[in-house]
Amino acid sequence: MTMFKFILPFPILLMTLFPGYGSATEAKDKPWLRKTVFGLFAHDRGPGADRHESGVDPNWELQFNPPEWRAWRWIGSPYTMVGLTPNFNGDTSAFYAGLNYEFDLSNRLTDALTFNLTKNLFVGGSLSLALHNGPLHKDKAGCEQKSDCGFGYRALPRLAVELGSYLGEKHAVSLFYDHMSHKGFLPGENEGIDHIGVRFHYFLDNSRPSKKTGSS
Repeated sequence: MTMFKFILPFPILLMTLFPGYGSATEAKDKPWLRKTVFGLFAHDRGPGADRHESGVDPNWELQFNPPEWRAWRWIGSPYTMVGLTPNFNGDTSAFYAGLNYEFDLSNRLTDALTFNLTKNLFVGGSLSLALHNGPLHKDKAGCEQKSDCGFGYRALPRLAVELGSYLGEKHAVSLFYDHMSHKGFLPGENEGIDHIGVRFHYFLDNSRPSKKTGSS
């Protein structure tokens, strides 16, 4: 099974879940698409990795401006996003969709305490559902003795964090880490997989979070 079989349903699903998305952002003359992100990741490397797979994986992600719904503001106005992290080494690829939060670390207090080090810094975190093409089950002995297990389920929770710096109004660069597994949520085999690397961000609407929300 190839990763590309999973790509088509997710944009359709996103459009179905957010049918009023476009009109909400058009009201403020903002593009539907907020930014596009490109990255390079070390495959199955990171704090939770068992290093049974390898490779250098590209990452491509699209983030969308949040709708101006009151209920959306109650959960902090996260950005919806879809992304793809393919592996060309014969190992696990993943396609994901979910919610991303991004916070500008610049304010008068932090900038003064850090001598303006935080002036262009941001931190981000996301929660998404990932579809992958990795093995669901592996040899039981290898799983028990070497922790070389299958993923157990085709769709898995995915958590990600990143720390980055804005480079002017249109660009940013960040250090990134994600972990995909069902540990603590579902029973059965749980291989899990990490990615760690760098990402380049290109903004379409010149909108850093602090400028969008008016916070300082």
